[in-house]
Amino acid sequence: MPILQEMLDIVMRVFGGADPASLIIMLVVVVGAGLALGSWGRIIQVTVGALAIVGLLRLGYSLTQGAEPMALPTTAWNDLKVMSVGDLVVYFLAFAIVITIVHVIRNTVQRG
Repeated sequence: MPILQEMLDIVMRVFGGADPASLIIMLVVVVGAGLALGSWGRIIQVTVGALAIVGLLRLGYSLTQGAEPMALPTTAWNDLKVMSVGDLVVYFLAFAIVITIVHVIRNTVQRG
């Protein structure tokens, strides 16, 4: 059980500390990815793509908030280098789970 508690702590740290704009960006991208998911065999590709799109959109959001455009690549790379594997796994699993849920709901509604 200590592993589950540690995972829950990482989830709370990753998503609990995010600003509202980042959460909205994540939600929109994940729902869009879930609606676009064609077959189950592409879940890993779609999840990785969603993570990349969220990263790019967050960079774009930083620009709208007055970030220095020339410093963004270095800042983004440094942020990625210090991200722990646990955080990355939490992002990946959370995105994959929500994409799957949206996909299942979409398929259920389409059949009904």
